[in-house]
Amino acid sequence: MDLPLLIAFLGTTLLFVATPGPSVAFATAQALKHGPRAAVIAVAGDALGSAVHIIVAVSSLTALVALSAQVLPLLQILGGLFLLYLAWQALRAAPRTDAPATPPANRLTFWAGFFACVTNPKAIVFFMALFPAFISPDHSMLVQSLVLGAIFIALDAASILAYALLTLHAVRRSTGRWLRPDRLSAFGLGGVGLAMIVKGVRALP
Repeated sequence: MDLPLLIAFLGTTLLFVATPGPSVAFATAQALKHGPRAAVIAVAGDALGSAVHIIVAVSSLTALVALSAQVLPLLQILGGLFLLYLAWQALRAAPRTDAPATPPANRLTFWAGFFACVTNPKAIVFFMALFPAFISPDHSMLVQSLVLGAIFIALDAASILAYALLTLHAVRRSTGRWLRPDRLSAFGLGGVGLAMIVKGVRALP
């Protein structure tokens, strides 16, 4: 590994993950609705999305990049519709003050987290434009890709979880009966879903 490049990558990644995006909004909404475990599942889906970005970035295949540019708007629209569906489910759920939180839909949460990451334009720019720049031609590309990819996924997951859990803790401490976490979750999911749909529609050819 090239130490100066590694240090530069760490600094760039920390700045990138410190800025909240769709993945943070989604994981936070899931934490408010279902608790910390749902946030962890959402982060796992986000990690898979990051892995896809890394594979495409280091492969440097023009065909894959062109294909992703064509398919991305459709994925954004589908992912946004999926998040709107989850928001609708959250809104129509009957209030239960004494019952425990509804168990999260693990697969739905996981794949929604994946879509929130893999269709994030900021992540695409990061991996396409910046990630290859931190790989030195003097060392093994595979080893560097694995190390840098693992570092990014770990820092990104820690940042998303921190945002989600801190928000959940703040809401539980500061809100009373007048504000329901499931309503906050629904509005958060709906906002992210609408944003993804708008971006997808604008990017359509």
